Amino acid sequence: MKDDFDSFEGLQSFETEGIEEASANNASSFSSFGLDSDSTPGESVNTGSAESNTLEDYGAQIIRTLSANGIAPTPYNYRIYFEKLLEDKTQQFKDNATQFISLDLTPTERQALLEDKVLRAKNHMVNTLQQVGTAYKNLQLLQNILKKHESEVSATNNAIALQNIITVFEKELKSLGETTKVQLQNIKVSYDRSMQAIESIANNIICDEKYGLYNRNFLDIRLLAELESIHAENHKSSLILIQITKSLARRITSDKSSILINRAISKILQKIANKSDVLAYCGSEVFGILLSHSDREAAKRFANRLIEKVSTTNIFLGEEEISLSVCTGIAEINGSSKSKDVFKNALEALKKASSSNVSFVVAGEGKEKKH
Repeated sequence: MKDDFDSFEGLQSFETEGIEEASANNASSFSSFGLDSDSTPGESVNTGSAESNTLEDYGAQIIRTLSANGIAPTPYNYRIYFEKLLEDKTQQFKDNATQFISLDLTPTERQALLEDKVLRAKNHMVNTLQQVGTAYKNLQLLQNILKKHESEVSATNNAIALQNIITVFEKELKSLGETTKVQLQNIKVSYDRSMQAIESIANNIICDEKYGLYNRNFLDIRLLAELESIHAENHKSSLILIQITKSLARRITSDKSSILINRAISKILQKIANKSDVLAYCGSEVFGILLSHSDREAAKRFANRLIEKVSTTNIFLGEEEISLSVCTGIAEINGSSKSKDVFKNALEALKKASSSNVSFVVAGEGKEKKH
């Protein structure tokens, strides 16, 4: 499940915090990966924040860190820690390392199933249009019949001839009515099937077109997968929900302004998130981000970075320049967490942060600093 939607790589762009100055030993853009050095692959490397001179050394550091934390060295976990440990590296090392991060573009079974549903919906809609086309032809036939008999009626003064015209007209209407009744029923059946197919497709859509992020549906899918991973490996992760502050919301006077502000927030979120984080728009002007292998303290640090980035960003609404501000709600996910409670707890924490005008509230903890 975790790789089902990797082909949507265009949804997020990323950079990493914790930048350090590059050392003099890293003058070459390739030397940090040992491409022009005499370093030996697999040399002893600390699992802390010390710089690794080669990609091999960095890989060994990742494996040791996974082992020290009791995390299975699966490709998924390795990719998460590949990005997480970059926070303590120089910017040059980060730039070199991120060249090797790529997403799998192979179509998945889930994508194939979605395409099958799209094709079924197409067939239902084509059938509906064909039925509508036939009904339209019958309406044209009815118009022609009316015109024909109208001419006949106006051209005769004979009562018997007039009665014959009416009898023929009644038979034609009856026949056409029976045919149309069947066609209308077919149209209704085809229309209902089309709508069901479209609804089924909508339930499988994972991106939000308004902000170019994942949607709540995909966030729920990944949250369930994360819970399965946590129950199997006994690590901790966090869900953070974000929305603009009440003081900022009071200054918004139109839907257009609201969208402009939230788009600015979404861009900041994309810049500070890792590729292994799941960033989504949850509806009702609330954004969510799932931080895998990040406990509440790591989530607090992320929230602080976000709030600092947002607070230094100004946008223009018309001729007025305003400063952005957000509040966040954090829910830590551990082995005892239940899927139905995680989002609920994060949302309740977000509401507390918003009503109390504080930067963030962690579910189960007290309130944090005010804005």
